[in-house]
Amino acid sequence: MKIVVDENVSYGVVIKLLERGYNVISIAKEKKSTLDKDIFRLVLKKGAILITRDHHFTNPILYPPDKTKGIIYIRIGNLRSDEEIDIIDRFFANYPPEQFKGKLVVLYRNSVHIR
Repeated sequence: MKIVVDENVSYGVVIKLLERGYNVISIAKEKKSTLDKDIFRLVLKKGAILITRDHHFTNPILYPPDKTKGIIYIRIGNLRSDEEIDIIDRFFANYPPEQFKGKLVVLYRNSVHIR
């Protein structure tokens, strides 16, 4: 499974996902300051899941999740890096990718909404 991690997500998330064996593309490392539309094109081209904190990606008209393997939006405000890593790690431990393929996932501190 390929995952694109937006530059606004802690780089620790990238490291944790790599440790778990995922194929990860880090925008912060490889394509810093990339426009949202270009990130979305990359997600489509790679057939990837997107992990982001950018609210723009929750707009299904501009960024339709059904064209992707899933968009994971971290909606929580001020998080320490370790908290963000834990939230993503718990999510992937509890939700197999086929459960959110083509969906928008909104992660909150203590809940998950998949639409």
